[in-house]
Amino acid sequence: MTPERTKGGRRSRILLALVIAVVVLAVGAGGTALYARAQLEAPAAAHGTAVTIDVPEGETHDGLVDDLQAHDLVRSAFWFRWYARVRGLGSRLRAGRYRLDTGMGASAVVARLEMPPDARTVKLVIPEGLTAVQIGERVQSDGLGIAATAYLGEERTGHFSDGFLDGRPAGAPLEGMLFPDTYQVPIGATSHDVVAQQLQAFMAKALPVLAGPPKGFTAYQVLVVASIVEREARLAADRPMVAGVLYNRLARGMDLQVDASVIYGLGVTDRAPTADELKHDTPYNTYLHPGLPPTPISNPGLASLEAAAHPAASAYLFYVSDGCGHNHYSSTAAEHDALVRQYLNSPCR
Repeated sequence: MTPERTKGGRRSRILLALVIAVVVLAVGAGGTALYARAQLEAPAAAHGTAVTIDVPEGETHDGLVDDLQAHDLVRSAFWFRWYARVRGLGSRLRAGRYRLDTGMGASAVVARLEMPPDARTVKLVIPEGLTAVQIGERVQSDGLGIAATAYLGEERTGHFSDGFLDGRPAGAPLEGMLFPDTYQVPIGATSHDVVAQQLQAFMAKALPVLAGPPKGFTAYQVLVVASIVEREARLAADRPMVAGVLYNRLARGMDLQVDASVIYGLGVTDRAPTADELKHDTPYNTYLHPGLPPTPISNPGLASLEAAAHPAASAYLFYVSDGCGHNHYSSTAAEHDALVRQYLNSPCR
């Protein structure tokens, strides 16, 4: 074989390999484009489910896409995130409430989000552990035009159809179910609307935690325990420990003797009861009445709900808090008295 023929054969093989590579890349690119297009189509049929989302001030691009996916408005967060960036959505996004539909494809969703919102919203932050009275004061001060008295009226006598409310004692308020969270409340919303938003959040986030209560307790009773834990445990590590102490005392028929419950019954918050107040007879005085208080004494967050649903196993029956907020536990009255002398009213070191 001559050198010229060898070189010619090599050139042919190289050229063939290049052609094959180009074809493979073209096919791959075409396949990827088809797949991406499919991922940007509507998650549902032409007429899907109406969905309302709230876009807060300063919403991040990733946060928005995650919210859209959580509401079944996008097929693929990856491809929608890429598409939205190409469209420059982040620079044109405005805070507010938007009505969308699961029958909308990516282009329709982006186009809607580029338009003015259906309603402007106000951010309402409800921290863990507030009472309904405290939440009403916060609602009134946050520029929603809703009076605290109107909010409390809905909390106590409003009509709501959520099925889980049937687990309350007859005539009980919604205390404990006013879920602490960050809400986007449309301007012009009523007190009923605000309470309804909180109940929806409770149903979505709290009910799953309460679905398997400890043996012998109802979900509502666990909610009451969680509301006590929220006020009695200042540190995360203490929440399941406090819950365990409460269940231990209930199992032994001991009075709970919870100061936070006593002052709740007196309409007071954020301080210890006086010696005279401990003798004041209200349904919430757990020094005078055995068992749990009749309703929750605060609106607990997820951490306290988890602690009440999954208490720490121990033989402890008492606890006392030191100046730094950490609880110290004991199993006998004598041990407890010693810890009280050591830690009650002690400075935080």
